[in-house]
Amino acid sequence: MDSISFAETLVTLVAASVVISMLLFYRSLHQARGWSLTDALSEDVTLTKTDQAGNPVNAAGNILAVGEAPLNITEMKASSSRFIAMIGTVAILMLYVGFGLACLHNFASGKGIPDMSNGSNFFYSGLVLFAPYIFNKFSSAFSFFKP
Repeated sequence: MDSISFAETLVTLVAASVVISMLLFYRSLHQARGWSLTDALSEDVTLTKTDQAGNPVNAAGNILAVGEAPLNITEMKASSSRFIAMIGTVAILMLYVGFGLACLHNFASGKGIPDMSNGSNFFYSGLVLFAPYIFNKFSSAFSFFKP
């Protein structure tokens, strides 16, 4: 059996450090009081309060009179764009760590650092995972134009 090389040992230590740090982050967030992933992935949404038939109501709960403004309520609602952005972040992080470990192995083996110019295009294409979140934020920036 061949002995383990310096490069393999270094890559294993770095990978183990990444895994351990992620587990420590998870434990810290899991034990945190007053913080939840559900709240972090939610956003404020303004909704018009309605009765059971779907008619807008006023603050007293009565159907609106002519010219009366409806009661608007701000609630935290789950955001699919934020969820997609979180999944994209985790996926890009794993790819980044994977490519980084491969480059570290080549460097520690004495082969030098490989040319990653084509790899950068791959990472740029991964930014598409953030498109729904970016579009949502961009459209909400122009919400003041709505009547």
